[in-house]
Amino acid sequence: MRAPTDEIFVETRKDAYRAVALVQGALRDVASEAFDRRLAVGTIHVARVARLVPQLGAILDLEGGARALMDVPGRAPEQGALLRVQIVEPPFGEKLAKASRNLAIAGRFCVLTPGGKGGAISKRLVGPKREALGEMAARLVQEGEGLNLRLAAAYVAAERVEAELAKLRATAASLAGELGGHPRMLLADDPFAALLRTLAPQDTPAIFCDTAEALRAAREGLAELFPDVAGFVARVADPKLFERYGVGDILASAEATRVDLAGGAWLAIEPTAALVAIDVNQGNSRQSPVEINVAAAREIGRQLRLRDLGGLVAVDFLRMAKPGERTRTLEAAKHATQSDRRRVDVLGFTPGGVVEMTRARARGGLVD
Repeated sequence: MRAPTDEIFVETRKDAYRAVALVQGALRDVASEAFDRRLAVGTIHVARVARLVPQLGAILDLEGGARALMDVPGRAPEQGALLRVQIVEPPFGEKLAKASRNLAIAGRFCVLTPGGKGGAISKRLVGPKREALGEMAARLVQEGEGLNLRLAAAYVAAERVEAELAKLRATAASLAGELGGHPRMLLADDPFAALLRTLAPQDTPAIFCDTAEALRAAREGLAELFPDVAGFVARVADPKLFERYGVGDILASAEATRVDLAGGAWLAIEPTAALVAIDVNQGNSRQSPVEINVAAAREIGRQLRLRDLGGLVAVDFLRMAKPGERTRTLEAAKHATQSDRRRVDVLGFTPGGVVEMTRARARGGLVD
């Protein structure tokens, strides 16, 4: 299990909160949440089908003129039809946000999927608690629904999980009514609560804010997610927060194109519109290529999470000659991304010797 978050620093931007999570002064995670929740991941809408585009899907009209794209794997809906959908990927560059008709209602301890099937548990949970949580999921799930228990569920009493699940089921029931006659937003996360679920799902860290409004939102969010914990602190309203606590310097070093590895090797990370290109360079390191590649794979897993880079990732590792060294590098990459809050697939080496990976896009990180 990862080390608990010590501190979260929150910066209020023009259109979003951006938060930085630290563990013993070291950067562990970064996330942002927009104030406008229409295209935030997890938001549920009644949407109207604006038009159908062959090989692309359905363009949806949302509340307030927003638009999203929905895949149509089966029978296509009629133009003008109203649908209940959920945002599953935010907009990226010129690409529309993506929506799905498969709904998932998220809490701190569990995720309920109406119309789903079976119980599951977080892939990040390892050790003896995994079996117990699997048994809990199997016991709690009901006919006609899917249930995924999150990592945080393993560290609280079963009663807390059951109480939250009851609220999620009530929410699902409230969404199942008539669609009405126009696009509208049915359910949206509070931006601060969404930040806390991302950065501190099982911790109660000290939270530092740059404005009085953010401080109030932090206290409300903490009280919602951690009602059983006394003594947590939402501190100060300081407009020079990042400068005063050195957070700006920590972020600047993490945003650089070049990332140095121990021993003299380094990475070059270049996000583009089509993909994220990462080059592994030997520099003045005296380590073997496979040793550098394994270290690089570990750092790449961390950098993808910190920068919240998504889509296709192409990694040009150092060339390796001995049998088994490619496998060792791939295993290091898979292990480094195993605890990522987004889904990461390590696809393997291409014929040209580049490792392809994919990472789901969701909330913003350093690049926002």
